[in-house]
Amino acid sequence: MSQKKVSADGIKELLKISSKVSCYDKLNSTNILAKSKAAEGAAEGDIIVALSQTNGRGRMGRSFYSPKASGIYFSIVLRPKINAEDISLITPVAAVAVARAIEDITEKSPKIKWVNDIFLNDKKVCGILSEAVFGADGSAEYVILGIGINLVTPKSGYPEDIKNIAGSLFAEDESFDANLLVASTVNNFFELYGDLKSQSTLEQYQKRMMLVGQNINYTQNGTEKSGRVEGIDEHFRLIVKSDLGEIIHLQSGEVTIGSNNLK
Repeated sequence: MSQKKVSADGIKELLKISSKVSCYDKLNSTNILAKSKAAEGAAEGDIIVALSQTNGRGRMGRSFYSPKASGIYFSIVLRPKINAEDISLITPVAAVAVARAIEDITEKSPKIKWVNDIFLNDKKVCGILSEAVFGADGSAEYVILGIGINLVTPKSGYPEDIKNIAGSLFAEDESFDANLLVASTVNNFFELYGDLKSQSTLEQYQKRMMLVGQNINYTQNGTEKSGRVEGIDEHFRLIVKSDLGEIIHLQSGEVTIGSNNLK
């Protein structure tokens, strides 16, 4: 595991932003606690960190496996002053931030699987979940950005349902500093956060993308379809040429590739 103990002070001293950092050995979910703190008035940039979760949350109501002595899980409170339709840009921008952080502190080359997963050596090592709470006027009161990173493989291995897809960022004998990984991710994110529509960020996402040129299965309006990935558009929507020749821009949904079933 990491050489340095994960701590609020250890993370905070590496941050380039002013932030309140809270670190826990175990939580039900960092997103749940962060939402509670945000509702009570927590400031933008406040961070909740946990070394394990009993009810880690993933996309589409899935759970996110978060065992002790395996990963690092953290949520950031955001109070964006942007149009509601642009809230969806936070997740892909966060994916770029995570990828850049990994590149900054290792010699590894992570890839982004649209829209919110980070892969290394064809295995998922990070998941991202953004949850927005909107006010009566339709604007976002706050957004919780949750990030879970698999640092090392659990000693008991991954559960049966994810063992073929889940991976870890580091080998058991590699040394690393999880404080630095969290801080670098946060620093990279806030460097990009000021302009979610930046062409530079879009290009950074594109160059790290998986799936381009791949034949995929995807779900649209509850119906499973097939097509070929052409890239992403300026809104980070997946551009797919369907088997019928139609060009589709997917805002969200389930995407699988061949028999690998990369969910």
